[in-house]
Amino acid sequence: MFFTPSTMNSPRFLRSLRLLRDLIWRISSRVMCCECLGRRYAYLIAVGLFFGSGCSPLRRMDEQAIFIANQEFIWSHSQKKVIDESAFDSGMRIASNSKFIGIRVPMRLHQIVRTEALEHSVQARVDAGKPNGGIRWWLSEKVGESPAILDEYLVARTALNIQSICKQMGYLNAKCHASLDTLRHRTVEINYNIDPGQLWTIASVDWAENGLSLSESMPEIAERMGQGQPFAVQTLESARNDLALAFRNKGFASIQASHINFLADTVREKEGPKVHLLIQLAPEGWTDEDTPRLHQQARFGNISWSMDGEGNHDSLRTEVIEFLLAIEPDMRYNERVLKETQRRLTELPGVSRVDVPGSFSGVKNDQLVYDVNVLIHPAKRFGMTTALDMTRTDARYGPILSWSLMDRIASRRGDEWDLHVSGGLTSTRPFSYSSNYLIPNSATWSVEAHYSTLGIPPISLTKLRPSNRARSDFAFSWARENRPEYAQNSLIFKWGFHFVENPIRGSEIRMDLLEFRRLKVESDAGFEQWLDEQSNPFLTARFQDYASVLSRLDWRTNWTLRNRLEGTFRLQAEWTGWGLYFFGRSQNWRMNDSDQLLLGNIPFAHYFRTEADCVWEWARHQYSGLSWHGRVRGGWSINGDNFEGIPFDRAFFAGGANGLRGWSARDVGPGFADPDDFNSGFIAGLGDFQGELSLEGRKSLNAVLEMAIFSDLGNVWLRSASLNDSSEGLTFDLTSVAWGAGLGMRLDFDFFIFRLDGALRVYDPSESLEDRWISSGNPKGALHLGIGYPF
Repeated sequence: MFFTPSTMNSPRFLRSLRLLRDLIWRISSRVMCCECLGRRYAYLIAVGLFFGSGCSPLRRMDEQAIFIANQEFIWSHSQKKVIDESAFDSGMRIASNSKFIGIRVPMRLHQIVRTEALEHSVQARVDAGKPNGGIRWWLSEKVGESPAILDEYLVARTALNIQSICKQMGYLNAKCHASLDTLRHRTVEINYNIDPGQLWTIASVDWAENGLSLSESMPEIAERMGQGQPFAVQTLESARNDLALAFRNKGFASIQASHINFLADTVREKEGPKVHLLIQLAPEGWTDEDTPRLHQQARFGNISWSMDGEGNHDSLRTEVIEFLLAIEPDMRYNERVLKETQRRLTELPGVSRVDVPGSFSGVKNDQLVYDVNVLIHPAKRFGMTTALDMTRTDARYGPILSWSLMDRIASRRGDEWDLHVSGGLTSTRPFSYSSNYLIPNSATWSVEAHYSTLGIPPISLTKLRPSNRARSDFAFSWARENRPEYAQNSLIFKWGFHFVENPIRGSEIRMDLLEFRRLKVESDAGFEQWLDEQSNPFLTARFQDYASVLSRLDWRTNWTLRNRLEGTFRLQAEWTGWGLYFFGRSQNWRMNDSDQLLLGNIPFAHYFRTEADCVWEWARHQYSGLSWHGRVRGGWSINGDNFEGIPFDRAFFAGGANGLRGWSARDVGPGFADPDDFNSGFIAGLGDFQGELSLEGRKSLNAVLEMAIFSDLGNVWLRSASLNDSSEGLTFDLTSVAWGAGLGMRLDFDFFIFRLDGALRVYDPSESLEDRWISSGNPKGALHLGIGYPF
């Protein structure tokens, strides 16, 4: 029996006792919370409890409908450690309302829309011949969830599904039945009582010879199905696909997953129930005489390529295509090289799609011959894009409108020219005498010409490995930014290249061999006076005209740990002025009044800067939509003798939507600094080195809505050499690490993710010693709008 009603599960007096116990616990817990947190927080808690309990799910349900408050899996504690309960989510015929920290957020959003208003809106769109849509429908049906309603037939089906899932995991004698538990009026809880039984494991794996030696060809795959592994469907299906792919990569083009069969012999031994597996390869087919036709190895024969469409035969040079082809005549058939060829050619700017059709053309030396014709579909040569980007960085916030013109077939070498123009209004935090930065107070615009080509000129393509996917970039740009205190003009020329260092890990190296930058700052009189009053050469150097001849090295790679923990690591270093300084000293270059060597009539920057970050993801509950994410990042910089400090645009920042989210951009640091103090010789939120740690749990509630809970630690600090005599508490101190925590909401619109994060300052080092913790004073925090994830 898969379904047990509540009258058989809980007598009336037991249900009454439980309801009374729950009521007493709720009242006492609310009173204790109020006493512990004080009257100031008791008001907030009371408001939260009011909104949390005031929206009854029964309010807009049919009078006969019964609400499912919860669905529980009841089984032994030892089994819970082995099996992840979220594996049963795929078998649930009645989906429970998604919760985030105990609140049914999608259901609350669904109930915001009145049923009558939704029906009227839907009918109006039907009458107008429009598909479902509108803000009411989107909020109620896409973002929101209707209350889960009891259906006894679907409950019984769910119990059968759970039983089937257990058997697929290797618990072949599993049983499950459901029971209802009445909580209150028209509200029930469903308990799925699971008895999985013993786990059947694989005792041995043998190979049935059928013209091909499985044991010699696939030992590494057999190890995954070795002794002691669960006899699970997922394990068998994964091994079946891996075996078929491995065979195709060894030349057997005709072998598919359907040709791999598993014959299981179940026995009960002293150690428990066991399964002996026999792997059998089915023949390719049968002859008219009912004899099996065995699989044959194949080799590539004729390799050709062509361009789709008339007049496109000269879109790419022959040497470029031949360099990227991974297929060679007389090579043993290998599905991997077919996919690699397709990927390499598709990455070219002038290619929109690549097809790799082939056919068997005969037999040579008892092996099949497989001819391939690579069909390349070229992209349109010229393209134009327009975009509106809501920029949200450490330093500014606002809309940026951009326009780009592209030539994807510049010289038929897999290269591309593009011209990029952008401009917009932004909000930036002023550096000195004003803190009004919520309204647009700045403007920015830029023009950039960019050229990208295959390889690393002047090195010939024949001396490079195609698997490294090397490309070179040349860029020339001019930009101007008007801020409240100054205007900044920059002229930049950059030459660099990048290549894949390890294709398996996705490890990539980027090298900017030369970046020439000339920056001119036009300060207004008030800002100049403020800088003079600070009497700090390190502060003045941050807003000084400068030139730089810079080199930069960037390395990033992916990593995986036990197939659950994965992420990326990035390390970057840049340096400028070190060689110029020693060369200029030896050649007696001209100096200014501050004894700085000049390059083109302005001093050149002289510093070393490095930063690193590690981002990770732990998909603990792969079925329930819960995942944990984290980031650790840090940076350090030091200036040389020719420049007193690190230029502002190369310093480190704190706060903002992608950093410490309890603070606005540049609203915390350096160290214990007060961000509203403009006369102590420092710039709020800007430092010479940085350290941050962020942890975020993301819960996907449905296809559109995702909630998050997060916590951020970190700050920026100054080096001792950057301080004047009056500066204190700006260097590193463990007690100056800021701490914030909060909640976030993300809406997935397919083409972008809209993010809303709100955080409180748990520990604020800028406050006085007695007011730094959140419990010591009025709570402070920040609300951020963003596009995409913070990391």
